[in-house]
Amino acid sequence: MPSARFGATRRSWKSPRGSGALDRALTVAAVAYYAAVIGFTILVRSGDLSASGIDSSADELAEGQVLRLLTSGIAVEGPLAVPQIALGAFVAAVVIRRERAALWWVAALVGHVGSALISYAIIGLASALGSSAAEDAANDPDYGISGVLGASLGALFASGLRAGDRMITGFGVAAFVGLLPFSLGWLDIEHPVAFGLGAAVVLRIGSTDPVALRRQR
Repeated sequence: MPSARFGATRRSWKSPRGSGALDRALTVAAVAYYAAVIGFTILVRSGDLSASGIDSSADELAEGQVLRLLTSGIAVEGPLAVPQIALGAFVAAVVIRRERAALWWVAALVGHVGSALISYAIIGLASALGSSAAEDAANDPDYGISGVLGASLGALFASGLRAGDRMITGFGVAAFVGLLPFSLGWLDIEHPVAFGLGAAVVLRIGSTDPVALRRQR
């Protein structure tokens, strides 16, 4: 049977055979995540919570503080906190609507953690080659949701690309271009890397069912 062959059309993550209860739970978890981001951002900005308690860095990862890779994504730094949270929540909702919550979570986690690991590896390599700027960056605090946002935008772009949705694809391209001016520092390269990782997740494990793709338009 064709459906049994390796590489056969994958069923949509929206398939009625999928676990609706799990998807609803993961959707609620996504809402709870952004609610937590708002709460922790307020605490950090008010001084009630120190960013040093949640941030990550290349040096801290080298010391074995792996959990910081996750906690670094629960608060927003910089002057654009409100736009980041609003855009991030909106894009996440669209991706979840098109691809289901499980795929968004995979893209968000791979994008956030993967982009940090790649960035830290580049910093470590540059430091080993004698870059003083990279050595300074290795200890810089790294926290925020820009990796999650970048991954969500990449996932949305890939979703539109697979479905032949020109509007969504165009939005994704514009979003990637918009990320570039904010991606010039050692840690800031995480933004386009997260975009690429989020897109790769959707292209790799998203549905290729033609019927499901048409429904996404």
